[in-house]
Amino acid sequence: MTNKFYAVFGSPVLHSKSPQLFSPLLEKRRNTCYTRIRPQSAEDLADIVRSLNIKGASITSPFKEDLLPLIDKAHPAAVEIGAVNCIRQQNGYIEGDNTDHVGVTGALQEAGVSLNGLKVLVLGAGGAAKAAIYGLAHAGAKVTISNRTFAKAEKLAAAFDCETIPWEEPGESRHFDAVVSALLPEAIPSFMDSLEYEILLDAIYKPSAVTAFTKRKGIPVIGGEKWLIHQGAEAAAFYIGERPEPAILAQKLAEKPDRDKLQVFVLTRSSLNHFHYSAHDLVISGFGLDETTINRLIDEEQELAFGG
Repeated sequence: MTNKFYAVFGSPVLHSKSPQLFSPLLEKRRNTCYTRIRPQSAEDLADIVRSLNIKGASITSPFKEDLLPLIDKAHPAAVEIGAVNCIRQQNGYIEGDNTDHVGVTGALQEAGVSLNGLKVLVLGAGGAAKAAIYGLAHAGAKVTISNRTFAKAEKLAAAFDCETIPWEEPGESRHFDAVVSALLPEAIPSFMDSLEYEILLDAIYKPSAVTAFTKRKGIPVIGGEKWLIHQGAEAAAFYIGERPEPAILAQKLAEKPDRDKLQVFVLTRSSLNHFHYSAHDLVISGFGLDETTINRLIDEEQELAFGG
């Protein structure tokens, strides 16, 4: 019987690559299962972790910030970044940390980039951008921030002693050693044409405007998979108890769940005791929800993960 449960929590979550990421590490461990769970809220997430005795988990949008005040102990990086991206649980006691910053610094270092004194532009001011700024600043980089909502960029700059560039600033020529993008796929600042930079690290896996622009200029691009792998190696050390080589975690990233054989489990008060008997591709928190709502959530997850 499976007796060690790990998971990734998000909404949506079926698209998450965390099960593939950690499978090379966990498949050699007996009685271990890793799944994707969609909770209804951060409070629901914490309840599920305790009720299912989940030993560790990765946390994705939109729960990273909301979960922070609900856990029993937050490690320093999580406190300073203001979000958790991984947790571990023992006897109901939940600890949280944030390893997203290692995704940034590790990916750049793997590409041969020296961080101390690096002039880097971070695009965005959300959770991923904040983690990037934290990691880069602590590594000795000289960080500049730009974001569509300038007040958010200014707030981050004040917190981490960084400079800013207004999103709509026209063409003053600027040079950076690296650009780190934590933007939505379609977003791109108006000043990109005036930038000179040596390398781009993009946080997302999907095609993005910033990546497309950078490739047209012939500048090297580090994709979001590298960010995922390096933060995952650090997260594995935190909640699985083993720090693998990043290359090990890359082995099965290209795999996807089989839509025709998708195993979905709906958590309810009556189904809790049955969760332990098999592994699932997707677990939906159905507490208090009617069947129509649950089916809509499952359809939404499949559409986002596989397309229409």
